[in-house]
Amino acid sequence: MRITNKTLTSNYLRNLNRNLAQMQKYHNQLSSFKEVSKPSDNPMLVSKIMSLKDNIAANEQYNTNISDSLGWTQTQDTALNDVSRTLNRIRDLMIYGANGSLSDTDRAAIKDEVEMQMGQLVDVLNTNFDGRYIFAGQKTTTRPFGLVDGVILYDGDENNIAREISTGVTIDLITSGREVVGTGNDTDNELGKFLNDVLNAFSNKEGKSPKDLSGDLLGKMDTHLDRILRTRSKIGAVHNRLEAAEARNKAENMNLKGLLSSREDIDVAEKYMEFSVMAVVYQASLKTGANILQPSLLDYLR
Repeated sequence: MRITNKTLTSNYLRNLNRNLAQMQKYHNQLSSFKEVSKPSDNPMLVSKIMSLKDNIAANEQYNTNISDSLGWTQTQDTALNDVSRTLNRIRDLMIYGANGSLSDTDRAAIKDEVEMQMGQLVDVLNTNFDGRYIFAGQKTTTRPFGLVDGVILYDGDENNIAREISTGVTIDLITSGREVVGTGNDTDNELGKFLNDVLNAFSNKEGKSPKDLSGDLLGKMDTHLDRILRTRSKIGAVHNRLEAAEARNKAENMNLKGLLSSREDIDVAEKYMEFSVMAVVYQASLKTGANILQPSLLDYLR
C-alpha cells in the first residue's frame, strides 16, 4: 500500500480531531460536574439517569402527600379532643340538670349553656385544614355541620379521602363526619337528634323530662363519647402508619439520590487527572503534526 502525503495528513487530522473531541468532553464534564450532558454521550446511562429522576420526583410527591396527611390527622385529633371535652361538659350539665330540687329557672339557665356548648361543638366539627373541612367526607369545600332549631345537621358525604403514599399503596383518611356524629339512618344513635332530645328534656317537651337526663339519655351520651374515642383511635392508627411511611419514603429518596449522584456526577479529582493527561496527549499530537506536515511542495521548489 502506497502511503502518500495526503494519506498521512488525513490520518493525522482525524486523530487530532479525536483527541480534541476527547478534550472537549472532559472540559464539559469538569465545567458541568456531570458525566453526560446529552443523550448521545451515553444513551444507556442517560436512560438510567432519567428513570432515577422520575422515581425521585414521584417519591417527593408521595412525601408531599404524606406530610399533608400527617397535618390533616393531627388537626383531626386536636378537634376530636375538643369534641370530647365539649360533650363531657354537656354530660356534667345533664347530671346537674337531673337534680329534682332545681327550679325551672335553674334548668332554663343550664339549657342555655347546653345550647352554647352545642354551638361550640358545631364550630369544632367545622374545623378546616389548609382551607379544607376535615369532617366533610369528600366535600371538603362545603361547610359540613350546621345548627338549625336546636338540631345539629350534617351536610357532608359518607366517603373518606384516599391518599397515595407509595407506588400502588393508598391510605384512607377518616374524613366522613358520620364517623363522629353517627349514621343518619339510625336517629337514636345520631348525635344531632340526641342533643335535641337533651334540650327537650330540660324543657319537658316531646315526651322528654328531666328524669331522662340521668337515665336513658346519660347512657346514650356515654355511647357517643365511646364513638368519639374509637374514631380518635382509628385516626391515631392512620397517623402512625403515615409516620412509618414517611420514614421509609425519606430513606428511599436518600438512596435514590445517592444512586443518581453515583451515575450522574463526576469524580472531580479523577476527571481532572484524565483531562490533564489528554491535554498532554493533545499537545504532543500538535508537536508531532508540526514535524509530519513540515515538508511541502514549496519546500522542494525552493
